[in-house]
Amino acid sequence: MKMTINKNRSVTLSGLTATETDVILAIVDTVNRRCFHEPEPSAEWYSNDDFILRLTDEQRQALAKIGGEIQKIYGE
Repeated sequence: MKMTINKNRSVTLSGLTATETDVILAIVDTVNRRCFHEPEPSAEWYSNDDFILRLTDEQRQALAKIGGEIQKIYGE
């Protein structure tokens, strides 16, 4: 996975496999549908639900790889 921060502050991700992309989409879709229904009085959005997502072993390995690459990007 390669992340490029462009001059206009947009970000380009490249080199993701189909499985890695599937994992990212599954996470985003699940969070969108399950976790954020109404804003708090402070206008911030908090998840009031457990974050539940089922992954195959292949998807879990892809998630671990993506997480590792993200940690490298942020130096953690």
